[in-house]
Order: sequence, then C-alpha cells, then structure tokens
Amino acid sequence: MCGIFAYLGDRQAVALLVAALKRLEYRGYDSAGIGIHGTPLKMKKKVGKVANLEDACLSAGKELEGTIGIAHTRWATHGKPSDENSHPHMTKECNIAVVHNGIIENYRTLREELERKGYKFVSQTDTEVLAHLVQDIRKSIPQATWAQVVATALQLTQGAYGVVFLFEDSPDLLIGARKGSPLILGVGAGEYMLASDASAIIEHTQDVVYIRDDELVEVQRSGYKVYNMPDHVRRMTEGISTPRADGSLNPIVRLEMSLEEIEKGGYAHFMLKEIMDQPNALRNAMRGRLVRTEGELMRIKLGGLDKPLEQGGKSALARMAGAKRIIIAACGTSWHSGLIGKYAIEVLAKLPVEVEYASEFRYRRPLLCEEDVVVAISQSGETADTLEAIKMGQENKALTIGIVNVVGSSIGRMTDAGVYLHAGPEIGVASTKAFTCQVAALLMIALELGFERGSISAAELHEYCEALNEVPDLIESWLGKLDQQIKVIAKYFRLASNCLFAGCGIHFPVGLEGALKLKEISYIHAEGFPASEVKHGPLTLVRNFIPVVCIAMRSDPAYEHIKSSIRDLRSKDAALIVLTDEGNEDFNGEASFVVHCPKTKLPFEPLIAAVPLQLLSYHIANMRHCAIDQPRNLAKSVTVE
Repeated sequence: MCGIFAYLGDRQAVALLVAALKRLEYRGYDSAGIGIHGTPLKMKKKVGKVANLEDACLSAGKELEGTIGIAHTRWATHGKPSDENSHPHMTKECNIAVVHNGIIENYRTLREELERKGYKFVSQTDTEVLAHLVQDIRKSIPQATWAQVVATALQLTQGAYGVVFLFEDSPDLLIGARKGSPLILGVGAGEYMLASDASAIIEHTQDVVYIRDDELVEVQRSGYKVYNMPDHVRRMTEGISTPRADGSLNPIVRLEMSLEEIEKGGYAHFMLKEIMDQPNALRNAMRGRLVRTEGELMRIKLGGLDKPLEQGGKSALARMAGAKRIIIAACGTSWHSGLIGKYAIEVLAKLPVEVEYASEFRYRRPLLCEEDVVVAISQSGETADTLEAIKMGQENKALTIGIVNVVGSSIGRMTDAGVYLHAGPEIGVASTKAFTCQVAALLMIALELGFERGSISAAELHEYCEALNEVPDLIESWLGKLDQQIKVIAKYFRLASNCLFAGCGIHFPVGLEGALKLKEISYIHAEGFPASEVKHGPLTLVRNFIPVVCIAMRSDPAYEHIKSSIRDLRSKDAALIVLTDEGNEDFNGEASFVVHCPKTKLPFEPLIAAVPLQLLSYHIANMRHCAIDQPRNLAKSVTVE
C-alpha cells in the first residue's frame, strides 16, 4: 500500500522519480506526486494514475529541474483521493516537504494543537501534520540538526510510518525514518535512493541498506548515517554534542533480484507471467533443500531451520518437532497456504496445528506458551497484522518462524528462524507463484518434521522427496495444453455473476484460493466451501448454469462423498467444472468441463490443482477487460491495519 521513492545525486530527478513510481504502481494507489528541491521547494501532484502526473511534469518543463527529490503513490486512508490530499505535503512556506506510508494514529490531537498555534492545513490527511510538526519543533530548537528535529517530532507520534523529508535550506540532504512501514536505502555510484520497495531501486543499484524500526537515516552526497531515534533524541536532550551513528546493524546487502524479473517479458500481464513462471519458482524454492545422502536416499535440508538458535542449543526444527502445537498466522492467500500446511503437518508429522487470521489473532489475545511455535506467512514480509502476531508470540516466549518471499523484510529479520521462498519478485497483486512456493515450503517443513518425529521412515521420506521434486516438471509439461483448455472454459463463464468452488480435505483451501483469485481480479462474486458441506447450505445458491468448480482427486479419502455432491449439484443444473486426475473418466457426461491434472501424491496435489484455477481467474478477468495486475481497491502489501 502506497509507495515511496526519493533520489539524491547528480542526475535530473524528475524522470527518475516518475519511472520509480511506475515500478511501484502494483502496490495499489489512487494518486501520485513528486517534490523537487528548489527555493522554494517545487511540487506536482495528480489524482489518478502516474501517467497523469507524468503529463503534468512534462508540461512543467524546466520548472521542475533539480537533482534531489521525493515521490509518492498514495492509497487514501484519511481524506478522499484528490490533488490536495496527494503527497508530498508541505509547510505553508514550502520549505519542508514529506512523503509518508502508514498511519499517524494521534494525528487529530497533533493537528488541533498545531492549529491553535496558527498552522494552516490544506488537506484532510494525517501526513500533513508531520510537515507542520517538524517546522514547529525546528522553531523551538533552532540549534538542532534536521536529523535531531525529525527524530524529536516522530517521537511525538503514535502509529506506523515510513517517511522521507526534503528541506529548502539543505540542497544536499534527505532524511528518512521508519516504524512499522518498510524503508530501504539504495547505495549507488555517487547517488542514493530511498524507497519503500526494492523494485523502485533495482534498475539503479543492487546494493541496499535495510532501515530498521525506530531508525533514521541521514543521506547526503558524501555518504549516509543511520541513527536510533530514541537514542538520538536522548543524547540531544542530555547535551551530548556528538551524535552517534551506528551502521553496524545495517550492513550493505545485495538484492536477490534483477531488472528482468520485474519486467513483463513479453506477457500481457505480470500475473500471467508469474503463473507461467511457477515451475521455475518451485525449482528455486526447492533447490538445495531436496538433497541426496551418501546412500542415495533423498532428505530435506532447511538451512534456516537447521541452525542452532543459541550456542550449543537446539535448532528451530528440533524445537518445532518437540512443540506442544504450531500456530500459523497469515492473511489472504497466505492463510490458504497455511490451511494446506496444517493438513500436511498433522498428517505427516502428527503434530497439532492451528491456523489463524493474523488480523483476528492479534485482537482476541489467544493463550500462548513457551512450548508453542508461531509460524508467520507473508509474501512481502511486511504485512502489518502478521507482524503483530509475531510480536505477540515473542511476548509469550514462543518460538517464531517466518515464511516469506522478500529477503531482508521485517518478518524475515524479526523472527527467530525461517524459510525464504526464493520465488522471485511477484508484481501482480493477486498472488500466484508465491502461493505455490509457500505451499512447497510448508510441505518440506511437514516432511522433515515427520521424519524428526519418527512418523515417516527414511524410505518414505525419500519417496515423498522424489515425488515433490517431480512436480515442477509435471506442471511445466502441462501448462501449454492447460492454458488452451482454460481459455475455452473462460469464454463460456466470463459473464457469470457468481461462482462456487468446492473441495475436501487438503483441497478445500485450494477451492478457497480459487474463489479468492476470481473475485480479486474479475470482480465476480465467488465462494469456496467443503464439497461434503454442499447439502448444508450452499446448495441453495445453485441455479441454472451457475458455474461450480469441484476438485475431485481419486486419492482423496472423501472421493466418494465428492462424487455424491457433484451429482447433487448436477441435478440442480449447475454448470460443473471438475478438476480430477489423469485417466479418470468418472465425470465424463456429468460435468460441463473436466480438467485432467497430472498425478502426484495427495499432499502435493494442491501445487498442481491451484494452477488451472489461477489461469481460469486470469482469462475470465482478461475477457472482462479488468485491471488484472492492479485490481480496484486492492494493494500488494497491506502495511497498515
């Protein structure tokens, strides 16, 4: 949600700022703006797409020349989408400008106090408070540096923020800070960038510094300094004249992505590219983790979980194997992968698993203990509710495990141990390859836990590993034929207003995921339910020609019940689409369309069954001319409550 980019260097900033905002469009936004250093500071803001802002900047010509600037794509939270409410926000004198991701929860109190002092506000946003607050603090401590002023101001706020400030009297200075909202520093050749997302930086440099919570970064052409804000303010108030910058906890790291990975590569949409990239993404997720022992038996090696948590102590995997229970906390698509993980861990490792919506988990204050393990799943690693679930686990001394895609993300750094997906950048808002890689990671964890706990033997583990290793090849050889079949099915159902999805056991969450994908990008109302529950309510929704997607694999223990449910649906004139395994002719003449899936072991079937549902959603949305990569009202990463 929202996007920040700032540049300081020797190149003209406008084109760089606009190009970066285009990279950030996938995060979701309703307006965009830029601020350029000058006397006074210069600004352009436009509601709508970045293209509107780009046109306004081109019309301004040399008016916006400058080599230092800030930019933002806004997702409206306080005030409607408008030019006035767009970022950057400035003081009346246009001498301080700020862009901000997050929410300032006590902005009303701060605004009322500033208004009593005579400050005039021109927007409805919480962000404008920051510009005036910094100006007010500067007046009260004129001898302080801008870093000290900003740190002092931010200590008065409550809520979450990733911010970058620009100052009229400092043509060689950007100040960035974060608390609960991501911010990274790109280190180039004689230039620096601040951004909320690595995709805005990658075309300029792969060297980045991750700014941590409660940290401030002071950026000049000669270099940068990172400060802990509470410590910075304390040292100033105690009269310690020499500020202390500590970059030891913020090393320069190399981004694990390339510019090509965030381009469409000839595909019409990022979503389609990412669906088709799943075989490679799955191979990357499993590379180095499915290994052969000297006896030629395959084993699983999860480096992030195998290392001792403390010197001479147990590994995270050993702690998980001996846990009282595992609690998976996630949101949206990640919650669905967590449900699949629950099935796999309970069946293969005989270990109790609970799956929680992170947003509910944090507010109902569940009972946790040291013997629990909290597993947080998030593609971005920045999901606000999931981060709070981790904090709750840590407050109760539970072991916390992260399963994330973005290396260096907040969840990846905050948890005790974890597994990176290595799926590659996912730009489409509707998650596809990150979902299947999350499932693959959970399956590997389930298998290794099963082996550790003695519920599966070395020979059985080898057999499972061989089957899992084959899945990417099965999907790759199937994709071309499948895509053509799904296009035909999509043509028949593109005008539907409702759609139902059904599956049992491990396939129930696959049905939920299929329904979520369809509603996310095609705007068709869709609902998922257990196939055996069809008689307990959902059947009343079925009428002539309503599409119903059923997952019916012969390996499913509930297969006969699913067949019975399909007959009930057919008797009500539902238009049935059945996903089943190769060679199964049980639904010929029963279903309108039958999609035959490559055979694999039951726990791995969700990896395969998810793909046709992703393609179905994509092609229906494409035929309905929907904004597939940027669906209305949705953001890729939900970094606020």
